[in-house]
Amino acid sequence: MRTTPATASGPEDDREPQAGPPTWAVIEPHDTVQVRDGRRFEAGDDGAGVAETVAPGPSTVAGALGWAHDGELAYVRGPVVARRDRQDGPWQPHFPVPLDVVADAGGRSAYRLEPGADSSASDLRTMGSDAPAPRRLLQEPARAWGGQPIEELIHAHALGSYLRGELFPAPGEPVPLGRLEPAAEPPWAAEPRIGLARRGRQVRIGYLYQATHLRPRPGWALLAQTAAPGGRPLHLKSPVPFGGQTRMADVTTDAAPAGRNGVWPQRPEEFPQDRLLLYVATPALWPDGWCPPLPEQASLVAAAVGEPMPVATASSRRGFGATRMLRWAVPPGSVYWLQLPAGTAASFAARWHNRPLTPAADWAADHPGGTPGPPEQAALHSAGFGIVLTGVWT
Repeated sequence: MRTTPATASGPEDDREPQAGPPTWAVIEPHDTVQVRDGRRFEAGDDGAGVAETVAPGPSTVAGALGWAHDGELAYVRGPVVARRDRQDGPWQPHFPVPLDVVADAGGRSAYRLEPGADSSASDLRTMGSDAPAPRRLLQEPARAWGGQPIEELIHAHALGSYLRGELFPAPGEPVPLGRLEPAAEPPWAAEPRIGLARRGRQVRIGYLYQATHLRPRPGWALLAQTAAPGGRPLHLKSPVPFGGQTRMADVTTDAAPAGRNGVWPQRPEEFPQDRLLLYVATPALWPDGWCPPLPEQASLVAAAVGEPMPVATASSRRGFGATRMLRWAVPPGSVYWLQLPAGTAASFAARWHNRPLTPAADWAADHPGGTPGPPEQAALHSAGFGIVLTGVWT
C-alpha cells in the first residue's frame, strides 16, 4: 500500500490537511483468511512444520484498501473488529481489554490495577522508598498483580467508559465482568489445514505442513478509517485480494457509523491533575520498542504492556521480496500512565486521540524539537500502526 504521511488535526475536525473526507471502510472476507505472522517457516525433524497464522492487522488491511482505491491513500486508521446483528443494523466495534484490567480467580468480577498501590506485589515502586515510581515495564501485568488476564474483546461503549474513568467506581473496587460488555464469541474461528510446500509447480518432498486458517464468524467484519489524498473523494472497488492464497474480500463504505467519532470511543474532556492514559488500539511500531515516542514534558509513570507481537510488512507494488520485513510490535490493549505539566493534558489528548503516535514528520510539526523518522516509518504509521486512544487515570 502507498500512503502519504498524515498530519494530526484538531479535536473536532477529523479531516487531514490535503486529504479527502474521512470514510469508514468495511472489509468482509469471502472465505477463510490466512495471514502469516512473518516468522520464517522451517520444517521440523519429522518433516512437519507449523505455519503461524494471525488475525489481519494494519498492513493487510491497508494493502487491501490500497488495491480497492487503486492508488495512494492519505491514511488508514485501523483495523477495528466489529459485529452487527442484522444486515442493515449498525456496526458494533470491539477492542482488546486494557491490560490494567484483570479478572478475579472465578472470572466473575473485574478490577482495575492501580500504579504503585501495592509495592510488594508490583515492580512500579521500590519498597520502603519515598521516591517517585520508577519508569518500569510490566511484561505480564495481569499475572504480576495476582489477577487473571481477560482475553475477550469488549464493546466500544465499555472502553469509552473506561477511558473517561467511569467504568470502575474506585481503584481496586470490583465490578461485575458483564459491565465490560464482552463479545459473546470471538470474531474468528480457527480451521486447521494440511498442505504440501511447493517450489514452482512441483511438490517439495518431505515438506508436509499444517496451517491454520481463520474464518470470520457470521456478522463480524473489519473496519478502518481512510481518506483519499489531495482532497479528492474516496472511490473503492470490490472485491480485492486479502491475505494469502488468492483470498478475496468485499470492501464497502459506511460514511458515518454511530457515535461522535464513528467507531472510536469518545475521549474525556477533563483530565484531573493532568494525568493522561494512552491506550494502544492497533499494533504499534515505535523506535524505542515498548516505550512510546513522548515529548520531553511528558513523564511516564507506569505501563502495562503485553508480549511483543510479530508483524510482517511488504509491498506488492514494489515487490514482496525487496520490501518484506519482520518487526516486533507493542500489542493492542497495552496502556501507559503519563503525567503532564499543569493545564496541558487536554490539549495533548486532542492531538493524540484516535491518531498514530509516531515520531514521523507529523510528530515534528506538532511537537517542536521532535525528530522526523524515515519515509518508510511515516508510511507504516499512516497505514494504521500505533493508533492510540486517550483516557484518565487516578
